[in-house]
Amino acid sequence: MVDDDGRLSIGKFPSVADDHAVSKGEILALRLAAAAGIDAAEGRLVESEGRPVALIRRFDRPRGGGRLMYISAATMLGVDVGESGEHAYTEIVDALRMHGAAPQADTEELWRRIASSILITNVDDHLRNHGFLHVDRGQWRLAPAFDVNPFPDRVRELKTWVSEDVGPEATIEALLSALPYFRIAAPRAGEILQEVEHAVAQWRPVGRSLGMSTHGLDQFADAFEHEERAAARKAGR
Repeated sequence: MVDDDGRLSIGKFPSVADDHAVSKGEILALRLAAAAGIDAAEGRLVESEGRPVALIRRFDRPRGGGRLMYISAATMLGVDVGESGEHAYTEIVDALRMHGAAPQADTEELWRRIASSILITNVDDHLRNHGFLHVDRGQWRLAPAFDVNPFPDRVRELKTWVSEDVGPEATIEALLSALPYFRIAAPRAGEILQEVEHAVAQWRPVGRSLGMSTHGLDQFADAFEHEERAAARKAGR
């Protein structure tokens, strides 16, 4: 569909089976990601027949027309996400170092996104929910973050592991253990965690700005209020 600015967008409608405001949760997650310094897809809420719809602007269709070449992380890694076996963010780091136009900048951006996923319980972070945009001559940059959602009713385990060593655990300790692989210095990692945690701490005010009720926000509390927030604050000191 085309939004009010004439840009191609994707409308994501709620399901009758949803027991919380999934559409509003996705826009909330995108707003928090942007506040945390993450390059995130633009999204807003619209109403359709009285129901909230998440309208996500397509980042592969630039203003003025045309189309940017996009591939998922699964495609970049040559992975069938339906096959058995687990995959890790360290594999995306390897791909960035081989094919990235700005490998270290995007590696740090990826680490920031993992931190955000841990703090908002975005645990549907499989390889098709990460992607790359082509820059030039076989070089790629991370695409904006998309399909980020808080999951208050899910086990807090990542679909894409931080590394093979730590497995699916969605913890700040696991994320910090991968710093040498990401080539991020500890002081810089602390700064990133501080920025991400500060943004996530605003989840209720941001949610209210989206028209979410107190009851609606309470339904998301388990996704945002947990011990990893304290771990991020401690690491960011």
